[in-house]
Amino acid sequence: MFSTQRGAPRGALLFLFLCCFALLFSSCGPGKEKKKTPVSKKPSSGASAKLPVVSFPSGVAAPHLIRVLFDQKSEGMTLSAKKLQVWGTDGRLLEEFSGSVVFSLIGNRIRVNGTRLLNESVDVAGVPDLMIGKNRVGGRVRLLARNDQILAVVVIPVETYVAAVISREVPRQFYPEALKAQAVTSRTYAYAASRKPKDPAYDLVGSVEDQVFEGVDNVSSEFREATLETSGLALLYQKELAQTVYHSTCGGRTESAANAWGGDVAYLKSKTCEDCSASPVYRWSHRMTLEEGRRVARALGMASVENLRISVIEKNSSGRMVRIRLTSSGSSRETKAPVFRASVGYARMRSLWATIESDGDGWIINGRGYGHGVGMCQYGANGMAKAGYSFHEILARYYPGAELSRGNN
Repeated sequence: MFSTQRGAPRGALLFLFLCCFALLFSSCGPGKEKKKTPVSKKPSSGASAKLPVVSFPSGVAAPHLIRVLFDQKSEGMTLSAKKLQVWGTDGRLLEEFSGSVVFSLIGNRIRVNGTRLLNESVDVAGVPDLMIGKNRVGGRVRLLARNDQILAVVVIPVETYVAAVISREVPRQFYPEALKAQAVTSRTYAYAASRKPKDPAYDLVGSVEDQVFEGVDNVSSEFREATLETSGLALLYQKELAQTVYHSTCGGRTESAANAWGGDVAYLKSKTCEDCSASPVYRWSHRMTLEEGRRVARALGMASVENLRISVIEKNSSGRMVRIRLTSSGSSRETKAPVFRASVGYARMRSLWATIESDGDGWIINGRGYGHGVGMCQYGANGMAKAGYSFHEILARYYPGAELSRGNN
């Protein structure tokens, strides 16, 4: 029972009751669907809240276009568009077509539709967009005759390239800040490639050798937004473009560049990373059959594969394998662990952080993570984003000491 002598007046109590009643029912009504939001933030990983944004180095221009080796074939290559134009490298219009056109080789010259011979290099543009096979690539394509093959080099705006790349490098279900971090790393990688091209004819390759580029189709809004919101941003270290290498899943600890490739890089050190524990390949196992093991041994140059034994004889400071020994019927061969992994297959042996144990008529390979382990762990970045970290903090963790800079592209 409420007292009205020393407490609030009765009218005030009634008003308070009605307000609480209204507030209760207003919170139960339908609301708008919300975007995926991060959960409460984990304890600090040591990353700064915001990376400094510095001016782009003088004399280092951010490219507007990037040249990507998209395909190379010894047989004919089909390009198509509603309207297709073929230009000489001197800017002269050579041919116009509608629909599909087959480009093939005669010696070191390119032939169109089995008739007209052109030069050893031509440019092809399409309206509204150009297709190579079934892939819409946009932009324009330079075709080159080289070593009995036709090379197709896509020339495309950097930001279009970045959105397309991250759509193949990470799942669209990743949190927005992780997608932004991926956009910055992929853009930095492209900028650096344009500074030191792999080949006079192209900057980088559109495969896992560099970054996966499969054309501009199926690039969802999440990837375009992450690219737009970080437009032009790249990572610098001591006024040079950083080596923004990355991998799927580290498995609990990243690898150092020195361990992986022999060259020390100040900001690519091994560090603990448990944020990738939600990755489907955080832990993995592969059973290598006796026949598969023998195939690997033959590929590595062993003449005899009877009574085959495989063992790890050296690991590095991060726990990853360095050297493997194969022994069979009196012969023995040692090989580097990356060579062994390549022979087994990257999809089977997902990383070098693994053990190999005999299992009767085969071997069990138990491992952690996926990829070389150097640089940004993509699932680790997503784990950080889920915990509430910004893309600034993600990048500062995996590339400590780096700074953000916006190129004028």
